Amino acid sequence: MNKKDTFCVLPWMHLATNANGRLRVCCNSTTGKNYIEKPDGTYYKLFKDNLEEAWNSEVYKKIRKQMLNDERPEMCQRCFGEEDVGARSARQNWNEKWKQNKKYTIDAPFDIQYVDLRLGNLCNLKCRMCNPFSSSMWVKEWHLVEKALTPDQYKNLSNMTWPEDEKTWDNIMSISHSIKEIYLTGGEPTLIKQQYKLYDYLIEKNLASNITLKYNTNLTNIPNKLLEYWSCFKQVKINASIDAYGDLDRYIRYPSSWKKIDLNLKKFKQMKNILLKVHVTVQMYNILKLHELFEYLEMLDINVYLNILNTPKYLNIKVLPEYLKDKAALFFEKNYKIHIEKKDNISDYMFKDDWSHLYPDFINYTKTLDKSRGESLYNLVEDFSYVT
Repeated sequence: MNKKDTFCVLPWMHLATNANGRLRVCCNSTTGKNYIEKPDGTYYKLFKDNLEEAWNSEVYKKIRKQMLNDERPEMCQRCFGEEDVGARSARQNWNEKWKQNKKYTIDAPFDIQYVDLRLGNLCNLKCRMCNPFSSSMWVKEWHLVEKALTPDQYKNLSNMTWPEDEKTWDNIMSISHSIKEIYLTGGEPTLIKQQYKLYDYLIEKNLASNITLKYNTNLTNIPNKLLEYWSCFKQVKINASIDAYGDLDRYIRYPSSWKKIDLNLKKFKQMKNILLKVHVTVQMYNILKLHELFEYLEMLDINVYLNILNTPKYLNIKVLPEYLKDKAALFFEKNYKIHIEKKDNISDYMFKDDWSHLYPDFINYTKTLDKSRGESLYNLVEDFSYVT
């Protein structure tokens, strides 16, 4: 395979959207720099445009050329930044999974095998590290912590309906013959009932048994009908978005129910067709308590993937005061029986830069949300009560 040090297989076999339905290079690429642009300066959208036309557009050709020339595309800095501190990046994982022994060229065959659908912003939670563009629950609260939404933004984000458009699902069905995996997230993807139309089609055409479904879900809303569909597919991978144990998880992923999450984790762990993994967003709110979650998951024998939060910067673990970084680092020296991907790289990433000047922003943001939601971080993470 013609693979350079900066090579990523995704631009040759992957289709991705953001929450508003625009096509983008991938979920890890830099927002605002990763959209698939048309010649007229507008953007290709899953719910209205021709996918094959977008596939060999100038954006795709440029990033493929850069990768084949051993250049780091500007939009790919998140992966390269993690690799620079020794962490295994999404790029490396994708290459290991999808790479083939073939020649890659700037003009790629229209052979989509991996589809990443961000099904709007409809969600039943408003996680502290999230925003109204990814969660409809954030719309009414956003003005408290950031610049207020414009009237048009408020209207659109309150009712993002493109996942209901027939063209959305017709486009996916048109490439279903080559698809091997569909990744669904949101928002909360289990809330989108229009996906059932796609599943009916895949089952009718005898394609479902060849396809793996992958969900990022908060585990608080799993309809029985969805479980029935899942039984028809080759495999269902559940990336359970859980950031802490017990009450702290509800605090971060407000207003989730730990009782319901605990129940679903134990139920899915026993299901033959489901491969379960917990995905943790490593951030200021949980870095000093992650060992409690790891110990709980160790009892259930569930593996963990650590996703290092990049933005907003004031929630990035680089903001932690140094003496608390020292304390957090001790927790990551412990060995666990379960596999915790990236565990050994967290400390290096955390200490690489000192962003403690942003600590007042973290405190202000936290106090604002605490007041709005009637909560208190200091009751849950006692270490922070000494550095306010």
